[in-house]
Amino acid sequence: MNQTTSILNQKLSIPENIIAQELTGEIVMLDMESESYYSLNSVASRIWQLLTSLENVEASVQQLLQVYLVDEATLSGDVTLLAQELVEEELLIGCDNEAEEFKKSNQPEQENQSEPENAQEVDNRIPYEKPLLRKHGKVNDGTNLTFLATPTDDGLGVGYADLS
Repeated sequence: MNQTTSILNQKLSIPENIIAQELTGEIVMLDMESESYYSLNSVASRIWQLLTSLENVEASVQQLLQVYLVDEATLSGDVTLLAQELVEEELLIGCDNEAEEFKKSNQPEQENQSEPENAQEVDNRIPYEKPLLRKHGKVNDGTNLTFLATPTDDGLGVGYADLS
């Protein structure tokens, strides 16, 4: 089995040392061990969400085909490359499909939400752009930003101070 085939059939999950947060339509990630931070563009962010929630990479490709105006070969290649890059950077790890299947079998099934039979055929897919993972370096490399408590409406905000 080659690496592409194996990644398509793999369930991926977020390691414990990775903190990921959506910020204005993009995912920002911090590796707590290496103190490196990354970001994903909007398409890569959508892929990340599906890679970490569906049963395997191939299921993510099939779901994304319903969202983006792109052919299957292009999308499958881009998703595979992004998944491999995320695994190489240790931002995602493969997990045991049997353990995941056990978890799913013990969860209540979701209702199938199909469209009404009289729904018009409208292609509501959105334009596709190549997914992009950006590595920004270590948290304090090249930045002079430090977290400082600042007052906000609720008095509990965190802000940045430029120490340059």
